[in-house]
Amino acid sequence: MFKDGNSWGEFETNLIGEFNVRNCLAVIIAADAWGISKEKMQQAFDTFKSVKRRVEIRGVEKGVTVIDDFAHHPTAVEETLKALRVKYDGRRLIAVFEPRSWSSRLAIFQEPYGKAFSYADYVIIAGVYNTSKASELGKVLDTAELVKDVAMQGKPAMSFPDADAIVEHLGPEMKDGDVVAIMSNGGFGGIHDKLLDILRSN
Repeated sequence: MFKDGNSWGEFETNLIGEFNVRNCLAVIIAADAWGISKEKMQQAFDTFKSVKRRVEIRGVEKGVTVIDDFAHHPTAVEETLKALRVKYDGRRLIAVFEPRSWSSRLAIFQEPYGKAFSYADYVIIAGVYNTSKASELGKVLDTAELVKDVAMQGKPAMSFPDADAIVEHLGPEMKDGDVVAIMSNGGFGGIHDKLLDILRSN
């Protein structure tokens, strides 16, 4: 890290992704302003375990890592997948996305979502959550169109109505080394535990 054009210090963190690097930089700047030593800053980074639902590993079964993340905005989806691609380089990255937040349910981000999954190897889109309610506010995200846009990038992409259908599809599809990134701002039908359960039973 540089300060006033001069080398000032080096820090390490177990957190992944450029977004976390930016967060850490903000912490360092604030801590330095309060007179906290660099050693204390590093100790804080060493012991900080992140927060729930931010690239949180929910479990590993049969060599498959199941991750939960709160990402729902296109930028957050892309940043999360980019971070996972770096961390799990060489492993197949399966992205499973549920359009559940109000902004993700509507078509306002239709085009950006088509580009947000570029770091994934395999993409599954769930049905839009509570479509009838979302339609009262505007045009709903077209998941079929989104799947088409992602598939045009040369990767498998498909849509399923709900968590159970996704689990049924992924059960025989998942293999040792896969990383499954579940992205939703809700419970997503308990999909994390269901995927881990089916892996245990296979």
